[in-house]
Amino acid sequence: MKKIITREIKHKKEKRNKIIIGLILVSLMILSTAGYAFFSGSKSETAEKKVEYNGIEFILEESGLWSFEIQNFQFLTQYNPEETENISVPIFLNINDYANKPLFFAGEDTTARQEIARTFQKFVSRMQDACVVNYEELSACKEDLPIKNCSQDNIIFIKDSEFIETKQEENCVLISAPYTEQTRAADAFLFKILGIKNF
Repeated sequence: MKKIITREIKHKKEKRNKIIIGLILVSLMILSTAGYAFFSGSKSETAEKKVEYNGIEFILEESGLWSFEIQNFQFLTQYNPEETENISVPIFLNINDYANKPLFFAGEDTTARQEIARTFQKFVSRMQDACVVNYEELSACKEDLPIKNCSQDNIIFIKDSEFIETKQEENCVLISAPYTEQTRAADAFLFKILGIKNF
C-alpha cells in the first residue's frame, strides 16, 4: 500500500529538490567559468610571449615554436635569436644562395636537420641525402647515396661534437654541437642565412 503524502510534505520535498538542483547548477557554472578562465589564461599568456630582434617580431605559439615573418614568408623555429646569441656563425651564404637549387644533407637525420629542412623547403628545389667527397670530416659514407662535392653542391652536415661550432667550406656548411644543442645551433645558422643575425 502506498504511503499517503500531504500537500505540505510534497511541497517541502519539491522545494528542497529545487534548491539542491539550483545549488548544483550554480556550482557547475562557477567551476566551468573558473576552469575556462584558468586554462584560457595560461594559453593566452604563452601565445602572447613576444620577442623583437633586429626589427622582427617573434611570437611564441601554443605549439612551443617561435613564429616570425620575413618578406611575407612565415617561419617557425624552436628558439628565438636571443636564445642563440652566444653561438657564432661565420657563414657567408644567405638564403638566396640556396634558392631553386637542390640541398643535400650528410650525416644523421636529427631534429636539427628537420628544423633546417622545415625552413629550406620554401626555397630549394629538393632535399636529399648525399655522400661528400672533398670535405675531410664528411667523407665517410655508409649508404649507397649520390656523391656530391662542396665546390658544386649545397650541402649541410650536422654532427655530434663536444663543442658548438659552425663553419663553411665552399658550399658545405658543417654544424657541430652536442646532441642536446644541435637544434639551437641549427637555428643560429638559420637566423644568419635569413639575415636576422649578424654574427
